[in-house]
Amino acid sequence: MMLRATMIAAALLSAAVGTSAHAASVSGTLSITIQSPLAVVFTPSNPTIACAAMAGTVVSAVSTTGGDGNAVTLAISGDTTDFALSGSNVVVATGGITSPDCGKLENVTVTATQP
Repeated sequence: MMLRATMIAAALLSAAVGTSAHAASVSGTLSITIQSPLAVVFTPSNPTIACAAMAGTVVSAVSTTGGDGNAVTLAISGDTTDFALSGSNVVVATGGITSPDCGKLENVTVTATQP
């Protein structure tokens, strides 16, 4: 009798849990493009400019690589007395290069920002 009760209990449990004829396993593939970081490129990368260069003379062209494809905003810092940004170029500033800076190595930093 005990064996019969165990078999009935097992059958009832199996019926309660049940098995689905629709059970399945599926998968999908997601392709992810990882963007390269935004970088600033100067052409030429190590320019030399004459002390008597006129205001507006292009010192170096600025371009960017990588990023997310959105518009880039450029900003300049460092020696902004002698140099400025004009569009995507570093140029000699409006007042030209100041005499005390002739013969010196000056640095400017151009920062590119994407929203």
